[in-house]
Amino acid sequence: LERVPIDFGELLRQTLGEFEDKFAEQELQIVDSIQEQSYMIFADGRRTFRILENLFQNIYKYAMPKTRVYVDLKNEKERIELSIKNISKAPLNIDAKELMERFVRGDQSRTTEGSGLGLSIAQDLVKLQDGEFQIYLDGDLFKVMITFPEFISQEIVDMEERQEGLEDKTVAAIEKAEKKNKK
Repeated sequence: LERVPIDFGELLRQTLGEFEDKFAEQELQIVDSIQEQSYMIFADGRRTFRILENLFQNIYKYAMPKTRVYVDLKNEKERIELSIKNISKAPLNIDAKELMERFVRGDQSRTTEGSGLGLSIAQDLVKLQDGEFQIYLDGDLFKVMITFPEFISQEIVDMEERQEGLEDKTVAAIEKAEKKNKK
């Protein structure tokens, strides 16, 4: 892995742009909630693109045509959280764990082309980069959640620590002055 600080939001927007024509073929409407801000993570750009590419390829192949695909990206408590939801063409009458096991085995019992290894690869690539990968199934609703630790540059960490040190000294000076005034 060649991990560097990358803007996950920018990479997500670029990948969505690359899939625009494919999604239009299936009449899939993307409903995204990606704020115009940085979503910095420490990751391998090529492999992180591969994660997104595999997820969107999965949507292109298995989402019900003429439906919406929800893509939400947030920064929550120093965690970058990506949520993607779509409606499946075929009924998902299995639990998420069984679905992932099928993908790992490359089970050919699926009704459409492809082994479906894309999700398994995406999961492995997320975990290799200190992220979390979860799948939720609810009827025909397919949802994947990916979470990465937010990357905070060492310069910012150092600056915040210096600021906290100054605040501690200021509080100590105020307390000392208050004690002196009480005497």
